[in-house]
Amino acid sequence: MKFDRLSNQTTIMQIAAIAHVSLATVSRVTNHPEKVKPETRARVEKAIRDRGYTPNLNAKSLAISKSKTVAVIVPELTRSSIAGLVDGISDCAKSRGYLLRLFVNKPGSTSYIDEEAYWSTIMSTIVDGILYINDELTQENINLIKKTPVPVVVTNAVVEDETVPYVSLDYYKAAYDITTEMIKRGNKKIWMITATKNYVANGLKVKGYTQAMLDNNLTPIVKPVSGKIEIHQETYKDLLKEDIPDVAIVVRDSMAVSLINVARSLGISVPDKMQVIGFQNTKYAELSYPSLTCVETPIYALGEKAMDILSEMMSVEEDEEIEIETKNFIDSSIIWRNSTK
Repeated sequence: MKFDRLSNQTTIMQIAAIAHVSLATVSRVTNHPEKVKPETRARVEKAIRDRGYTPNLNAKSLAISKSKTVAVIVPELTRSSIAGLVDGISDCAKSRGYLLRLFVNKPGSTSYIDEEAYWSTIMSTIVDGILYINDELTQENINLIKKTPVPVVVTNAVVEDETVPYVSLDYYKAAYDITTEMIKRGNKKIWMITATKNYVANGLKVKGYTQAMLDNNLTPIVKPVSGKIEIHQETYKDLLKEDIPDVAIVVRDSMAVSLINVARSLGISVPDKMQVIGFQNTKYAELSYPSLTCVETPIYALGEKAMDILSEMMSVEEDEEIEIETKNFIDSSIIWRNSTK
């Protein structure tokens, strides 16, 4: 008989999801049922009967060992912020004795695989937990997280579902604070330049900025532009020919640096005529001219906190209950450079 590791492991994942238990519990029920609580065992056995599941040796191995491997799922690696976050997670994982397996599944690419099928592929590699980086979370993504039989921590994104653990910068507060600070410095015409693509974090930045402007009796001015350089540079030219703000807060460093370049090409002095603030503190910020003031996203701290929470979740034995704080925010700071006065 042909052995298909992927198809059998996917079945284990389905059984675990249906019974709301871990993969290890499914294997314990099929190999050492006496070690599983009766009510838990009954749920697993019913799922096994309903799906016609037949265990194999791979399932036995799950009962006695852990892989000490964590999956990191990302939409792409071309963005500097994601690459930096993966670097931070990698350092933290190594210090805790875990190996990382990196999975990239970029929406819209020719190699993109349906999310549910992709997660089944990931589970077939046998991982103890998942760090999920996706700033375009949909309800489908949330549902997938909730039925995954290993612990999942969403990293660098805010999740509205209170049952899903996440670690993120408080983007709303960070945007509110930087906007308020620039108002205190005497600026009134402040733009928020955001991406046209619907990223969760950017939506929170816009909300924080908007509330700060309203609280100070100022009119919010939000300018959505494309994240692609060849498109937004032309948009910037059109915007700056019509009007020039006192301050432009930009949701991404690369977009902020591009704005500075366009402004300089039009003879607009930064920061004398227009101040520019980025929102990440990536390598682009230091390399720009003038160097870019940023609201810093603390990549290392995010990775460390996410691994801390995931490690705690992965250490829990079946039927053991612990309290996990699902909402976890990392404090931000402002790195002042030469693009502001």
